[in-house]
Amino acid sequence: RVVSTQSTGAAMKKKRTSTIQIKVAQAKNLRGVKGDAVTAYARVEFGKTLGETNKAEIGPDGITKFNFNASIEVNLDDPSAIDEICHRLVLFHVIEVLPKEKKAREEKTAPIGQGVMDLSSLLKGENGFTQSVVIHSGTTAETVAANTGQNILQPELQVEVSVTNPLVSADVYSVSNHMTIRVDSVYSLPETWQPSNNATHNYNAVMTVPLSDTVDVSVNAGAGAIKPAPEKNMDISSPQKVIPRRYASSNGLTGAVVHIPSSNVESYAYEEEDGDLRTKEHHSFRKESETDKARVTWNSERNVFLLPSATETLQERIAKCRAWPMEIFRSSLSSGAKKGKDDDTATSCHGIAWINLAPLLYPGVTRIKGAALVHPYIESEVLERTKKTTRSGTVSGEDSGQQRVSSGGSRRGVSSAKKGAKDSKKAAKEPAEGAEGEHKNQEAQIYTEAKSYVVVEIVLEKPLVSKRPPEELASKVAEYIPKRSSLTKHHCGADEAVAEYHKQIGDVANLVLNEYRQTFGASNESTETDEVSDERKRALIYDLNSSGKYFAFKEQLKQSVVKVVREKFFKTSAFQKEEELHQFLSELYVFLIEQMHKGVSQVFSLQNNAAPLPSPLDENSLIHFAKEAELNQNYELAARYYQERLAMDQNNSSSWFDYGCFSLLVGNVSKAGECFRECLGLDQHHILALLMYGVVCVMEERYDVAETFFEDSTCVQPDNYLPGQCWDCSTILEITTLELKWRSWRRTSTSKGRTVLYSCLVLLHYWNYTLIAL
Repeated sequence: RVVSTQSTGAAMKKKRTSTIQIKVAQAKNLRGVKGDAVTAYARVEFGKTLGETNKAEIGPDGITKFNFNASIEVNLDDPSAIDEICHRLVLFHVIEVLPKEKKAREEKTAPIGQGVMDLSSLLKGENGFTQSVVIHSGTTAETVAANTGQNILQPELQVEVSVTNPLVSADVYSVSNHMTIRVDSVYSLPETWQPSNNATHNYNAVMTVPLSDTVDVSVNAGAGAIKPAPEKNMDISSPQKVIPRRYASSNGLTGAVVHIPSSNVESYAYEEEDGDLRTKEHHSFRKESETDKARVTWNSERNVFLLPSATETLQERIAKCRAWPMEIFRSSLSSGAKKGKDDDTATSCHGIAWINLAPLLYPGVTRIKGAALVHPYIESEVLERTKKTTRSGTVSGEDSGQQRVSSGGSRRGVSSAKKGAKDSKKAAKEPAEGAEGEHKNQEAQIYTEAKSYVVVEIVLEKPLVSKRPPEELASKVAEYIPKRSSLTKHHCGADEAVAEYHKQIGDVANLVLNEYRQTFGASNESTETDEVSDERKRALIYDLNSSGKYFAFKEQLKQSVVKVVREKFFKTSAFQKEEELHQFLSELYVFLIEQMHKGVSQVFSLQNNAAPLPSPLDENSLIHFAKEAELNQNYELAARYYQERLAMDQNNSSSWFDYGCFSLLVGNVSKAGECFRECLGLDQHHILALLMYGVVCVMEERYDVAETFFEDSTCVQPDNYLPGQCWDCSTILEITTLELKWRSWRRTSTSKGRTVLYSCLVLLHYWNYTLIAL
């Protein structure tokens, strides 16, 4: 806990402590009731009064010197003490000492104003700071300037803060977190709740947050007030009024000092929220409730500092129970006529709202905001959903007995079944507590009938699950599947040598054909017999050899053969052994004969060389017929259409992806993987291919690779439908339980268990997406 130095006991000496020194140096721009001649003093509070400055008069330079020192001793081993520094404010009261009247025994005083200072920056490694604390009076400087036309400066206190030892070391702060809980309003109130008959009630909203693995804190949004609907006759062209947020710990604060500087209520589109009422069918209901009906308003903000143990505990509890309870109840203020031991605020209309915190476990997410429906509080249901067997303090608290209600409202546990002051004597004689619980449940049914909902926002300084940079994921994907080069095809020297050999073979074949025609003339194949053909062949060979034309043809082919030997076989040196020569000649002979047949076939062809007719089917028709055959379970015909589509254009990434999905459907996982790889080689930003290749990697038990592709799909196009839904499966196919286990297993189980489950989610989403597209 946080205590002043005056009450420090000997038991604190053995604990790690640090002292916060607060020095109130001076004040300026002070104005009193009767003019500028002011005698004033300041009182410093931090939960309790730390002390008062001396009474000082304003100097000729307009500055009032105080030079007052106060100190706060902090137990660094107590998470509650650290949390106090995070959310509790140092309160400064500036009080004027009025001139003493005649025959008056005591001096009279009048408050000049209040100011607050936040110490949470000391938890970020700072050793001290200097701040000018603005003193807010009943009449602000802006109001005086508007009424009189004179610019009057706000009163200020010059305050210096320092610590003897850092409250949180740099290493601890790097793994700690800072949570901000913002509660806006409860809309669509029950009909019995009207501003006229609810002036004597306070409204509270409480949620439990861990401070460590053993200590919790019950965060109260403060004392909410019921407000009527906004005026309908508003000028649309006029700018919207900025609504400032209030400190949840606003006890003792009055006037403008309750508002948090530079923190206003922001509105978001319903589709961007994470709550229960964000779909299109709820839009009209929410607009009507938020513009035409009364509401209970807090507009408060509460900060919680999460030590490393608290951050881990928060992750584990969200994985265990994704929806966290926030209790909402109404308390009637005591009239003051009877003030006994049992005279306490009586609670009624005990409801509970389940805040979905699961999105905070998504990589990189630091903020959630949404509307949560308010349900009647039923103890058995709450214990079941929070995975508890007993309740203590607040129902969302742990059984450690460490919880306490901080900030505004009642200091008692909000879930305790206390009775009203009028029925306390009668209730003491009735042992049946269940009857009272049943009555409260029936009373809270008004929330269900009115469809009441509360708007809550939770912001973290750092994400609970860090997200790898898109550049890192893109480089990992490029390592697994390199991007296909778009360079034109370049012929190497061997290809040119073979092509030259084919050309020379064709030229020589044409020369031999001309010799044949000159010697024997045009022949008729239908009347020519085998004996005649053999006789003409022997005669042609004899004529070529005797005339020397054979040696001329051989010399014409010699240069192309030498080039093939050098470029194709890389042989430029002499052979050392005769066996190597014979082996080489054998391989060369076989190769030259094969290429000779290819060269002759290019010149002489017995087939019809007519150009093939163009296919009457285009790409769209082929994919249409393939899908139709797939639906009719004619997979062979569907495969043929997919292959024809690929043959038309092998550089189309969509063709490879569709064929890969078909291969996965028929159970050919290896072919599906090849198709998805080809697709990603052409387009590494193909969202569906990234997801489906991750599924193939899971089937092949390459879990680390699969996780990389899954995560990269959420970085390529963050606004795309499928990657976003893969991280939030609560709205499709009712697989929220699987998603929750995936988030839990991400930290606690093996890589295989995490990624198998995630691949199941991707498969379910993909087939749902396919059905919608069809």
